[in-house]
Amino acid sequence: MKTVITMGALAALAGTASAGVLASTSFENAFVGAQYVDTGDASMDHDLINNAGQSDVDFLADGVEMGYDAYYRNTRGSNGLTDGDFVGATNFTGQVGAFTDGVQGYELSDADGTMGLAFDTVSGANMALDMDIFVNESGWEADDSIHIWVEVDGGTTIDLLNTIGLDIDDLGIEAAWMTLSVDLSAYSSATLYVELENNSGSENLYLDNVVFSGDAIPTPGALALLGLGGLAGSRRRRA
Repeated sequence: MKTVITMGALAALAGTASAGVLASTSFENAFVGAQYVDTGDASMDHDLINNAGQSDVDFLADGVEMGYDAYYRNTRGSNGLTDGDFVGATNFTGQVGAFTDGVQGYELSDADGTMGLAFDTVSGANMALDMDIFVNESGWEADDSIHIWVEVDGGTTIDLLNTIGLDIDDLGIEAAWMTLSVDLSAYSSATLYVELENNSGSENLYLDNVVFSGDAIPTPGALALLGLGGLAGSRRRRA
């Protein structure tokens, strides 16, 4: 059974049948391989890159699934992901049972600092966001945190989940898939961010079925073409 957490006055907006999908990913098209080993300097904040033969941490939008970019922040003065960790695209279901859409998801774990994920910016009208997460039941420490938010219209931030300053073990969010939902209809663009700060391989966050829904906004060029098409059609009818 899956829990649904709705932010603000979402009501039925995110699930309306009339809303189209603007961008989405279930991480199905990302490569699942060996354990990921960061080749960057763990003492410095830096972008994470895909390594040959290892599970993808980054993904370039392919026309089916939206893209996302992983990064690391040195918030603990430790070795980060350089010691090898199970992060990125995954088909391991030993903790989640099954993924909510397809056979793959995305895992953040054992960052020894902070691992983050920034998704492609999505633009549209009447937007909403739904995403599924699974927080593994573990002995989370007080300084561990999960922060999931959207940055809208280039500045304002809206939290979907923020455990900073709280004990994850006390929040009732472990050991089951949850859907986080937020109404973005007041905004025209949104960028999703996910961050996990922790230091244990048993403290895992899984993501799946990220869906931005809403109405596409035609580009000025498309509007111009529509206008020309309408004009041409009217001329043909008058001829």
